[in-house]
Amino acid sequence: MDGDEILQRARRQRHTTLSLADQVKEDRWRAPVMPGGATLHDVLAHILAWDEWAVGVFELSHLRDEVPPALARALDDVDGFNARAQARLRNITRDDMLSSLQTISDRIVKSSLAVGGEDWAKRRLPGLTFAVGGSDMRPPRQVTPSVGGVLRMLTEHEEEHAGEIAAAFGVSVQREDEAQQVSGK
Repeated sequence: MDGDEILQRARRQRHTTLSLADQVKEDRWRAPVMPGGATLHDVLAHILAWDEWAVGVFELSHLRDEVPPALARALDDVDGFNARAQARLRNITRDDMLSSLQTISDRIVKSSLAVGGEDWAKRRLPGLTFAVGGSDMRPPRQVTPSVGGVLRMLTEHEEEHAGEIAAAFGVSVQREDEAQQVSGK
């Protein structure tokens, strides 16, 4: 998947997430009906926080030799990061949450493209490591992700949550590209 495809997929997913969340009325926004007893607000707060994290990683990684340790540590304690994000964003309104998710999406694109020219998606992020692979026979190996790899990870993460939102609230979105396929255009 090249850089343009990564960005298009991320944009489509954000549109889907926002469209699903916008269908949930404010009186159900903080109902603990998501997996694990989470609220829609909680789920969107941690999506927003990871987007903010990505912007920080992308912008600071091209100013420094490596990602600052504080940003790298977020990956060591994902649950703690999510809990702190949910607490920090607890009082943000429904409309401000939706607006923030829309705005941060544009900022992620800008910070992704800021360095690297045509190969921006391949730019590595020294100081970050992810465990990948692994099986019963082999332990996972640590890799330094690329900007594109982080964007793909965030998009896949958001896609999972969008499915949970759709299921928990009985809402759906038919994207334009799907509608064209259905209608035969």
